[in-house]
Amino acid sequence: MPTTCLELDLPQPFDFKNLLQAHGWVDLLPNCYHAEEISFSRIEELSSAKVVELVIAAPDERVRVAIRHASRLSAGDLREVENRTRHMLRLDEDFTEFYRLCRRMGKPWSAMAPGRGRLLRSPGLFEDIVKVICTTNIQWGGTRRMVAEMVHAFGSPHPLDPELKTFPKPETIASLSLEDFQNQTRLGYRAPFIHQLAVDFYAGGDTFENLRDGGRSTPEIRKELLAIKGIGSYAAASVLMLLGRYDEIPVDSVFQQLMRAKYFKDNDFDLKKALAIYEEWGQWKYLAYWFDLLDYYQ
Repeated sequence: MPTTCLELDLPQPFDFKNLLQAHGWVDLLPNCYHAEEISFSRIEELSSAKVVELVIAAPDERVRVAIRHASRLSAGDLREVENRTRHMLRLDEDFTEFYRLCRRMGKPWSAMAPGRGRLLRSPGLFEDIVKVICTTNIQWGGTRRMVAEMVHAFGSPHPLDPELKTFPKPETIASLSLEDFQNQTRLGYRAPFIHQLAVDFYAGGDTFENLRDGGRSTPEIRKELLAIKGIGSYAAASVLMLLGRYDEIPVDSVFQQLMRAKYFKDNDFDLKKALAIYEEWGQWKYLAYWFDLLDYYQ
């Protein structure tokens, strides 16, 4: 299989292993985690319609992307792979202020090694929103199954290994009737939400691109996310994190379990008091909670 390699500089400090292990996205298809090599791979369909496999690792201070392809790649293809990689790894986000707060806030955060804080995300917003919807009201095994079913049923195959497929494009799902979509996957009540999301993405417009606008306020973006069917408060906070906004706490059963186990005794849990624990973190609330959670369970 022809392979083309790209190398990208990493911002320092940068903890690639933690980026992969601190968030479950690496376990959801089309991502495939290679623990021994500390790398991951995924199948991507480029704008040129070429389907390639990306193998991404960072053995030193650079990211290495091995692109496995069947036909020749253009300069535009390579730029697109670079841009998607930069987005997935959050190479352009600045965590300096977060590290400063970690040092000031004391343990467990002060013990966190610099370079952490980045959480893996998908190259595209459609994939991220669908995966968040698949995390609601279900155990992780169910999330993995639902995502895998969509990839296997609707993804584009790699020309040299048809078993390996991309995440479905919105237009692929939108082209199906809701009934056909439901019959090919076991998504339960989520199926109409995901199908409508695909239809809306395929329809185009600026609605979803505007969610990426860094000049807009988080409350404004949150309001628009909550208008998407299937997105509640927990899912909105999760999508905001994937957009690079860490202002909101994802309140779900996991959050409540941590609060009861670590900060509240017996039955005196109070949501307002629980959220106040992270209030001083300002725009970094999500990450403060997330790494508090990982520290507790590890």
